[in-house]
Amino acid sequence: MKEKDNLEDKIKGQSKENRLLTVTEVAELLRISRFSVYNLVKRKEISAIKVLNKLRFDITSVEQYLEKQRVNIEEK
Repeated sequence: MKEKDNLEDKIKGQSKENRLLTVTEVAELLRISRFSVYNLVKRKEISAIKVLNKLRFDITSVEQYLEKQRVNIEEK
């Protein structure tokens, strides 16, 4: 849990435009496996940037992915 807190603090300290996240960081933020992150990229559900053959994610892309996944449940 301590590692996650440090990651979120690190991300908050960066300007939004400069936030490039690794596969591991995205997996931790979304609470999914690294394999699942690679699958999201493969299915083009989340966009990534390739830097020296490694995937990086703009925080805006992660936010957009999350917004698309939002489910509104109507109250009865």
